[in-house]
Amino acid sequence: MVGTYPPDEHNKVAKPYIYDSAATDPLGVLMAGATSVKSGQVFNLSDGVLEGGSDVPMLSALPDFSQDALSREIQLSEALITPFTAAPDAEGGFDSSKLPPALWTEYGTLLNRAERALFRIREEQWSANNPLAYIERLGLLLYAPLELNYAPEADRMAAIIQRLEHTPDYLQTAQANLQSSSDLHIAAAKESAAGLVSLIRDDIADRMPAGLRRDFETASNAAVAAIEGYRDSLDNLADTDSWRVGGALVHRKLELDAGHALPPVETLIEQVEVEMEGAHSALVSAAVPINRRIYGGSRPRDDYRLINDVLEVLEGENRARSNAAMMDLMTKDTEAARSICNEEEIAPVPDELNLRVVETPEFMRVSVPLAGGLGPTAAPDDQTAVVWLTPAPPDASRAELRDRLTTNNVYQLRLLALRYGIPGYALIGSLAADMESEESKLKHIVDPLPGFIHGWPIYITETTVGTAYTGETDFIWRKYKLQVIAAALVDLRMHTGEMTASEAVQLLTRRAYMESSAARALVRSVQLNPGGAGTAYLGWKGWQRVRAHYQETTQDFSLTSFHGKALRVGAMPLIEFSYAVTDAKGRLELEDSEEQ
Repeated sequence: MVGTYPPDEHNKVAKPYIYDSAATDPLGVLMAGATSVKSGQVFNLSDGVLEGGSDVPMLSALPDFSQDALSREIQLSEALITPFTAAPDAEGGFDSSKLPPALWTEYGTLLNRAERALFRIREEQWSANNPLAYIERLGLLLYAPLELNYAPEADRMAAIIQRLEHTPDYLQTAQANLQSSSDLHIAAAKESAAGLVSLIRDDIADRMPAGLRRDFETASNAAVAAIEGYRDSLDNLADTDSWRVGGALVHRKLELDAGHALPPVETLIEQVEVEMEGAHSALVSAAVPINRRIYGGSRPRDDYRLINDVLEVLEGENRARSNAAMMDLMTKDTEAARSICNEEEIAPVPDELNLRVVETPEFMRVSVPLAGGLGPTAAPDDQTAVVWLTPAPPDASRAELRDRLTTNNVYQLRLLALRYGIPGYALIGSLAADMESEESKLKHIVDPLPGFIHGWPIYITETTVGTAYTGETDFIWRKYKLQVIAAALVDLRMHTGEMTASEAVQLLTRRAYMESSAARALVRSVQLNPGGAGTAYLGWKGWQRVRAHYQETTQDFSLTSFHGKALRVGAMPLIEFSYAVTDAKGRLELEDSEEQ
C-alpha cells in the first residue's frame, strides 16, 4: 500500500456511517449494549477521530418509519455505497483492495449493511406491504426491557411507558405507509396485535412498579386503543392476492442476507435437493439398527415405514407430557448444555450467563412457531437471555396437542436448547460483550448479517451433537437436520415457483417426518418471512466453510478457541469473516457464484 489515501477516504465515509445508521435502529443499538448513539459526526483525518455530532437517546425510542425518515435512510445508504463501489480512479472512489485488514473487513461489512437497508426499502417495500413487521418491531421494543438487563430496571420500566406514549404516532405512521398486503399477512398482523395487547395488559402490567402505575395506565390505555385501531384499519387494506415474492427478489435477498454471491435460483434448488437426499439417506441408515433393536425381524418394506416405526417409539414414548413439562425439560437441557460445552471444550460459555426458558410471547408466535431466543445484549453488565418455546395453543385439539408434545420430545428439546439457548443464540450476545469498543459493537450488532446470526445456532448444534451425543439424540438430530434442509427447500420453491402450502406441508411430513401441526406452522412462517429459512440454511453452510478454512490455516486447531474468536469478531459477510477470523491468512475462495 502506498500512502494513506485509501484508509482516509474509507474512514471519512465509514466511521460516521456506523453511528448514523445505528441512529435509525433503537433495537439494534440496545442489543449492541448502548442506550444512546451520536449522530452527525465528522471524521477528522488529521487526528483519526470522530468529532461533533449530537446524542440521539435510544433507551425509550421507537423507530421513525415516516416517509421523510425512509428517504433519509436511502440517502444515508447511498452516500456510503456510491464511493464504496466507485472505480478507484473516479471522483470520490478509492481502491478498497489496498485497505489494511481491519478496514477491509469493515468495508465489506458496512457495504452489505447499506445494500440490505436499500433493498428492504426499495425492492421489498416492506413499509408499504407488511403490516406484521410494524407490530413485531413494536412488540420487541416493549418486551426486551422486561427480560434483558442492559440498563437499571427502573429506567427500563420508565422507557416502556415512554414507548407506549409514542405508540399512537408510531402506528399512525404505519397506517399512512401501508398500501396493500396479502390476506395471509393481514391475518397474521391481526393475530400478532392481539398478542401485543396481552403483553401490555398482562406481562408489562404485572411487572410495573407501584410508583409508575398511574403513568402506565394512562399510556397503556392510549397504546391499546391505537393497536386495536391499527388492527381494525387492516380490513381496509388492499389485497395483493399473493404472498409470493418471486424468484428475483428472493435470490437477491438471499445473497445479501447470506453475505456472498449465489448461483441462479434453479441451481440453488437443485443443490438443496441433493443435500436433502443425502440427509435422508443418512437418516435411513441410522434407522436400520435402531429398528432392528426395537422390533427385531425383517426391515419394513419402505423407508417411510422404517423411519416412522422408529420415531413412533423414540418420540412417542419420550414426548413431553404437557406444556409445563416442556419448559422444565428444556430448562434442564440448557444447564446440561453449559456443562457439555465447557467440559468437551466446544465453546467458551461464561459462568455468569443467565438463561431463562419462557413461553414465546404471543405477538411473536406467528413468526416463531416452535422456538426462538433473545439476548443477551452486548452491554458489559448484561448476561441475561431468554429461550422461547411456543406452547400448544389453548384451543388446540387433542390431536394437535399430541403433535406438539411429540415434536418436543426429550431428544428434540435437547436440540432446541442447544440451538436457541446455549451454545446457540445466547452465546452470540454474551461473547459480543467482549468486543473492544462501542464502535465495534455498533458495527457488527446493529442490523447484523442474518446468515451469520441464524446460521451459527444450527452449525453449533450440529457440532455439539457430533462431539458429545450418540444414540437416540444423534438420530433425532439427523431428522432435525433433514427438516432444516427441507424448510430451506420449501422456502425456495414456494416463493420462486408454484408450490402450494398444502404441497409444502406434504413434503415436510412425508419426506422430512415432521408432525402435521408443526409442518403447518412452519409453512405459515415461511410464507410470512420469505428467505428466512433459506438464509438460516446458507448461514449454516457458511459457518462450516469458515471452520474448514480456519482449520486449514491454523496449526493448533481448537473448537473452543475458534468459536470464541469467531463470535468476538462479529457478524460480517463470508469472505470478510473468513479473513478476519484467520488473522488475514488468506481469503476463503467461493465456488457458488453465478459466474462460476
